[in-house]
Amino acid sequence: MISPESLRRYPLFAGQNFYMLKEIALLADEIELEAGEWLFAEREDASRFYIVQDGAISLCMNLHLNGCEPYVEAMSPVGKGEVVGWSSLVKPYTYTLGARATQKTKLIAIEAASLRELMDDNPMYGYYMLKKLSEVMGERLVNKCIQLVSIVIDLQDARINNPA
Repeated sequence: MISPESLRRYPLFAGQNFYMLKEIALLADEIELEAGEWLFAEREDASRFYIVQDGAISLCMNLHLNGCEPYVEAMSPVGKGEVVGWSSLVKPYTYTLGARATQKTKLIAIEAASLRELMDDNPMYGYYMLKKLSEVMGERLVNKCIQLVSIVIDLQDARINNPA
């Protein structure tokens, strides 16, 4: 179990009352990953929500471009204090990206179904949390779009400079 006070250190939980922090802490555990170890795979059922305590996670996507074999593209780093696995709280509860540790990483893991139930039972808290998560989702969507456009431009440049 994580202490309620340790949860309060993270921006996602900073504005919550002690009761909610205590309830969330009961759903949480600490886990560690070694560098290169996968936290979860893209399109996997999303059962846990994570906060990075220390280390870094790379969000990854399998890309299938121009009929080529798929390859994993690191989309963006997630560091200390940031959330991973927000899709465990939003239907269809499937991780949209994969997540892999880029170094030894310590995370808080929260059981998502129970957290969703807690949010449903406490609508003010649920609203606050989803409002904070929507900021994360919006930022990551913009970053993903920029990176994908960059990949496409790089592929086009490679074709122009190295015609087959």
